[in-house]
Amino acid sequence: MARRRNMVKGQNMRLPYHTAGVKIQRSPICLGALIVTVFFLGGLYLHFSWRRYTQDASSQAMMVAQSLGSVLHSEHIAMFSGSMKDLELPEYDQCKKSLIRLVETTNPIHAANVMGQRDGRLILMVDSEAPGSASPSLPGQVYDQTDDVFWEPFRSGETILTDPVTDRRGEWISALVPIKDAMSEAVIAVFRVDYSAAEWFSHLRAQMIPDLMIVLCAFGLLGALLFIGDQRSLLKALNRQLAFDEALYHSVFDQVPVGIAILNDKSFVHQSEFGSMTINPMFEKIIGRTRQDLENVNWTDITHPEDLPAELEQFERFRSGDSSGYTMEKRFIRPDGSSVWTNMLISPFLSGEERSPLHICLLEDITVRRASEESFRESERSKSVLLSHLPGLAYRCHYDRQWTMQFISDGCLELTGYAPESLLYNKEHSFNDLIVPEFREALWMEWARILPQRRPFRFEYEIYTADHMRKWVLELGQGIYNAHGEVEALEGIIMDISDRKEMERRLRYIGEYDSWTGLRNRAYLENLLSVDNNRPSIHKRAVVCINLSSTQSVTTAFGFHYTLELIKKTASALEEYSTDSCMLFKTYENRFAYYIRGYGTQAELLQFCESVAGTLEHLLMPERVGGGIGVLEIDDEHPYDVDQLLKKVLIASEKAINSGDREFEICIYDAMLESQIDREHQINLELSEIALGEGNGGLFLQYQPILDFQSDQICGFEALARVRSDTLGLIPPLEFIPIAEKTRLIIPIGYKIISQALLFVRNLLVGGYETVSVAVNISIIQLLKDGFCDRLMEIVHEMQMDPSRVHLEITESVFAGDYEKINRVLWQLKNAGFHIAIDDFGTGFSSLAREGELNVDCLKIDKHFLDHLPLAQPDQSIIGDIISMAHKFGHSVVAEGVEHPLQKQYLKKCGCDKMQGYLLSKPLDEESAVGLLQRQGSAGNSRSNP
Repeated sequence: MARRRNMVKGQNMRLPYHTAGVKIQRSPICLGALIVTVFFLGGLYLHFSWRRYTQDASSQAMMVAQSLGSVLHSEHIAMFSGSMKDLELPEYDQCKKSLIRLVETTNPIHAANVMGQRDGRLILMVDSEAPGSASPSLPGQVYDQTDDVFWEPFRSGETILTDPVTDRRGEWISALVPIKDAMSEAVIAVFRVDYSAAEWFSHLRAQMIPDLMIVLCAFGLLGALLFIGDQRSLLKALNRQLAFDEALYHSVFDQVPVGIAILNDKSFVHQSEFGSMTINPMFEKIIGRTRQDLENVNWTDITHPEDLPAELEQFERFRSGDSSGYTMEKRFIRPDGSSVWTNMLISPFLSGEERSPLHICLLEDITVRRASEESFRESERSKSVLLSHLPGLAYRCHYDRQWTMQFISDGCLELTGYAPESLLYNKEHSFNDLIVPEFREALWMEWARILPQRRPFRFEYEIYTADHMRKWVLELGQGIYNAHGEVEALEGIIMDISDRKEMERRLRYIGEYDSWTGLRNRAYLENLLSVDNNRPSIHKRAVVCINLSSTQSVTTAFGFHYTLELIKKTASALEEYSTDSCMLFKTYENRFAYYIRGYGTQAELLQFCESVAGTLEHLLMPERVGGGIGVLEIDDEHPYDVDQLLKKVLIASEKAINSGDREFEICIYDAMLESQIDREHQINLELSEIALGEGNGGLFLQYQPILDFQSDQICGFEALARVRSDTLGLIPPLEFIPIAEKTRLIIPIGYKIISQALLFVRNLLVGGYETVSVAVNISIIQLLKDGFCDRLMEIVHEMQMDPSRVHLEITESVFAGDYEKINRVLWQLKNAGFHIAIDDFGTGFSSLAREGELNVDCLKIDKHFLDHLPLAQPDQSIIGDIISMAHKFGHSVVAEGVEHPLQKQYLKKCGCDKMQGYLLSKPLDEESAVGLLQRQGSAGNSRSNP
């Protein structure tokens, strides 16, 4: 048996997989039924044997009891009374001794007695107890605890055998034999024989041993048959499994995506006791060599030199038995010189021998994996470089209130001042501790809003650094979700945007404040007005605009920086009036605005403006700078457009500049002013139609005659432009000329005026008035327009006119601008033959000291000098000095606005050259002007040279 076990063990070692998973196909129901049937038959056989032996013992016991009972004499028994008196009877003594001898001589019997019945009770009459026993039973003793079975012989007269009965003496099986009267056959007593129940059953069991052995032998035979059948089925299954395993081995060996080779030391095995399957096709494919190629090489010959030392060290340990195998990644050299990365496993070759020199090599081609790993390492390197240069930190954290960090990059130290490890898993600080408290809840709520939508996260907030400084950061992140859609973690980057925030703050300051004065700018005012417009207010509100557009003349005269300093001083002075309810703004380079809230009455508002005007006059009077203050009270009952509101208050300030004699006038934007603005708009439309139309539209000229004092004849006319509208009627020049200049429509309109005036002169020339000239007012805008001189000469040539018949009048105020440029243009015109006159002399920028420098031919004294001439002493007037000085410079003089004969006499006395005014004639249309020439004298006298 030991030899057999060793052989089986050896087979299992060689083929450990052959019996694995073998299932013997048999029906468990049939097998179970067979076993149950055998056990049932065995049990049934034992049951009948037991009953047979029990019946035999019972029959034998009753026969013995009946034989013994026949020994007793019924006539003696009939003499017993069942009382103590029976002890005196010799028959009692004889019967007792018979019972004692019976018990002593009959082995199975342990006790015997005779029972009788008296008065319905069962009593002892005589027993087999020896005299002198410890507890003797006396005649007449009543059996109190007796089963009904003991009465049965009295009733039936039959001998019976009881089941085991227990009394004070033990457990017994009793045979009850009735004793009958010889004459009457009536039962007079019962003879009882007691057998030990233990001995009874012991005897029966002893008799059952042969039968039990028979059954056990049957069971053993069945087991042997089953075992033999099982072994036979197992052998068949092993044969089938062996065939399957062999087919499987061939399939796996040939098709497995892992190279397999059997080696002997350092050589490849090509043939072994187990067959020729020692190198599979995948092994050849991986190393790029066939079985024939491997016959003459060792694995050391085709191992990459860089990997060979490490493998030789492990192989020596394996060959010496210090290790049971090894795994390593190495390179093989293919015949073409290329290398292939492999994952190699070396392990012993399992065989029947205790130590085989063969070992098995398993190869896996990992070239692609190694390339991926190299790419991954490069990616990790790039990511590491990126993280190291990231202006902040990268993180992965739990989605909890503490933002528990699972990973945090090294940039944490530079960003927060804390080492990364101090924040990992809240070791020393949680990231939530770093967030400025007012941003904590907002940050949490933003993540809670973004995560259900699975959208990228972006939020800006402030943190505290380790040195307790506040720093602005931008967090960009996203949620990481598990397969159930639950948030697993948060990942992202946190960057320092303090510089950007500072830049935004500066840009916001630049966008809301004036950098030079530090005052809030127009954008701030517009935003504030918009906010207040969208909410109800119980306080009165107004905007006050301070227009200092005249500072442009200061810039021309003294330079830009001088003007800036002046504006800065003005801002400082105006800021004295600034309060929380009266905020000051710089709305343009030369305009300021107050936004006033909570004032009382309009009179109080005007008083404030008067105070501001007084301060500005005191500050700017030395600089000859004036301005206008526009006031607009905001109507809270109706929403307003902020741009329109500021436009209206600007218009009011411009109106203030153009009205009054004070340096700073105040103008309130009201219904009357709005009506004026509407009228100006209508005039602007009329002027646009004139400028863009083919004809002259509503534009026409009137001519005011000019008298020559020397000849006392009309020598020329001043062309005065007029506009007649179908809706507005006749529009005065003082009303439409400023509008035309402001809209630059004066340029095309001015050419039309010149054309009409030249046409008038040509008509006079045709009529014989060869010496009569025409004067045309030229706007500064028109004068400085590029190409004006050339265009004027074109018109003159088209009309075939002599330029000397055309006088161009320039208002004195134009020289407050670019004096040198204007003077150059005048020189070109004068050099072309035109006569140049300064209109309204004495009211503008020029002076007698500079009059000689101007490229002009004539001075026209303003009407202002003549208005008070009749009321003053002639010697106190400077008109004579002006005329004298002009003559010294070679300029002629024309007096404007002459309305009284006394004025004419005075001018003639002072040597004035010419005059014009209502004293001579009002402006006339062309026909009336020609009529006037005709009325002044004969045509010959009119043509005479003045």
